[in-house]
Amino acid sequence: MATKTRTVSRCECGRVKSQYANICNKCGAEKVAARNAEYRTILATGTCPKCGSALRRNLSISGWYQCEQYGSVGFRARDNDAQCSFQMVIEAVA
Repeated sequence: MATKTRTVSRCECGRVKSQYANICNKCGAEKVAARNAEYRTILATGTCPKCGSALRRNLSISGWYQCEQYGSVGFRARDNDAQCSFQMVIEAVA
């Protein structure tokens, strides 16, 4: 009778990860923390890094900010200026 051996998936850091994940939980949390730090510096300036327009808060999701030039005509701050696609969500880290 043959025995089955279980294959363990490992992250780049060497920790065990889920077979369905690309990275382990620790690396994922570090990635989110780094992205949040970057987003907080962008938020502190108050300007979009792509076009230089102001940022505004979208009240649909907590921590969601977008360029005031985001969206279709009628939703942007200045309809005659170019559309910008920048948006960011500052995630809560547990």
